[in-house]
Amino acid sequence: MLWSFVGLITSEGFAIPVALLHGSDALVPAAAATLGWWLLVTVVVVGGAAMLTTDDGVPVDRYGVPNGLTAVRAWFCVPLLVLAAASLPGRLPLALWGGVGGAVGLLDGVDGFIARRWGPITALGKALDPFMDSLFFTAGAVGSYLLGIVPLWLAVLIAFRYAAPVLGTPLVFLAKRRPELVHTVWGRRNTILIGVTFFALYWVRLAGGPVWLAALIIGFVFRDEGGGGWRIAIAAAFAWGGLLLIDASGGPLGPLVQRLAAIMRLP
Repeated sequence: MLWSFVGLITSEGFAIPVALLHGSDALVPAAAATLGWWLLVTVVVVGGAAMLTTDDGVPVDRYGVPNGLTAVRAWFCVPLLVLAAASLPGRLPLALWGGVGGAVGLLDGVDGFIARRWGPITALGKALDPFMDSLFFTAGAVGSYLLGIVPLWLAVLIAFRYAAPVLGTPLVFLAKRRPELVHTVWGRRNTILIGVTFFALYWVRLAGGPVWLAALIIGFVFRDEGGGGWRIAIAAAFAWGGLLLIDASGGPLGPLVQRLAAIMRLP
């Protein structure tokens, strides 16, 4: 399968240079972990070939671009965790996390758009998409915590939200029921909000701000997952990041920011 070759080359092509930047001793473990993960995901994708059918049961003779992009998200889980765990100079880890990790995350919207516009829409794609979302966002939560982008409590909540359905699948089988991984309206909206949360906290972290405070603000306004709360959350996160940038540049608000941080005992 062409897509499996693309996944192997791109995932190893990212993990190996990152490992070398960390140190030569990390090369073999990083490459082996990436290879093992690639093989596991490939087995899942290839094993689902029988589900390459339309809603009407008509067989489809190719995986197509949508399913390929969905698999890419899963293949990059371990390479991104290698990045998060590596010791790299300066802000390079954050730059790579935002550039590469962010681009891979955006594929979640691209694959669905391509499937609806040009096809193919298959039973395999409908099952793979939420499953790969679970893998990618779980890895994203762990990696974001290691990089200081999200606090521990938020990383645990996000990881549990995505990992629980996957980990609970064996229990469904034991109950002699067929598991179904499908997107729901709530699931799509929740995924978008979590993506927005990652994005906002990433910029707070990049600005050197207190991500735990921004996460609390976002958590408060996201509690109902609706309305205009997410706009307030993003505005608050960027406002604090902006104040810290002013502080770093020695602007007139610098002393005020320092005083607020001292009162609230912020890092």
